[in-house]
Amino acid sequence: MKKKAAEQTTTPYAIYGFFRSFRESLPDDNDFSDFISTLTITPMKDVVEMVLPFFHRSSDKNLLTQFQILIRQAEQNSSFESTLMRVCDAIDMLGKVELALGFDERLMDGYLRAMQFDNGSASHQQVWSGLQRFLNEECDPNIKKRMERVFAEQKAGDELGLSDDILTTASALVGDDSLYIEILETLQLNNRQNLPWDTVIMRIQRNIEQKKPQVWPMLRKFLDDVHSRRVIDFNFYWDFIDYQYMNEQYADDQYINDQYANDQYINDSETYNIQQKLANINLESENDGVNVIEPPQTQEAQRKQQVVQ
Repeated sequence: MKKKAAEQTTTPYAIYGFFRSFRESLPDDNDFSDFISTLTITPMKDVVEMVLPFFHRSSDKNLLTQFQILIRQAEQNSSFESTLMRVCDAIDMLGKVELALGFDERLMDGYLRAMQFDNGSASHQQVWSGLQRFLNEECDPNIKKRMERVFAEQKAGDELGLSDDILTTASALVGDDSLYIEILETLQLNNRQNLPWDTVIMRIQRNIEQKKPQVWPMLRKFLDDVHSRRVIDFNFYWDFIDYQYMNEQYADDQYINDQYANDQYINDSETYNIQQKLANINLESENDGVNVIEPPQTQEAQRKQQVVQ
């Protein structure tokens, strides 16, 4: 019985459950981010002392005891320490996964097992195969689509340095998960294959104009703002998103949406005249180089890869 109880408290899901509870008990999410940063750089023998101030801010005083037990187990078992740190490294990603899974405990536990967080020697192929089985056998189509979005956003964020605010705004501007995922994949070609930005933009434009042309004028402006690294006025775009939501009767009216974008928000129309700006660009095949979505690596996996290289 003791062995079974110990296993239940040392599973990846139990570790994640602790981190989630601690996050919810803190008054400020920045405290949790600082806690995770401290945990990742502090030797196990010193970690309790270093993070003690964070537990003083927690509304659940029992969590300190739980954390001390976790750290004691990590000090005694290097394999468990590795599992603890893998969960720690992926904590923000796991929060998004849990949301995509509808906060279903069984599915979340299944995801963590599929990703083999407790097996540091698992190969990429083993993890990939386990994940595909989980998505195909345990998840309904809606959940699977939400998971694909999480993976696509994580990879785009890692490769292109896109913040959650940027991704959330882009998603709302597009208003279609499948199309949004395709856009994220295409954007990564600018980095993966060193394709010129204008070529990438034209591919996105042609895809959108086939499926949802009314969103293009404002999305183009937003992508240009992101690419140029200008300070983005998110209120500017969310005003437009709210406008679209409140005027759904015009959602498919190309003229209305173009006029709103051009007349109310875009003063220099020539800047966003795609046909003039990109008229001489020769495009390659639409589908060249777009990869299948794979789960992003944890920070530990990335560090291992760098060492090998």
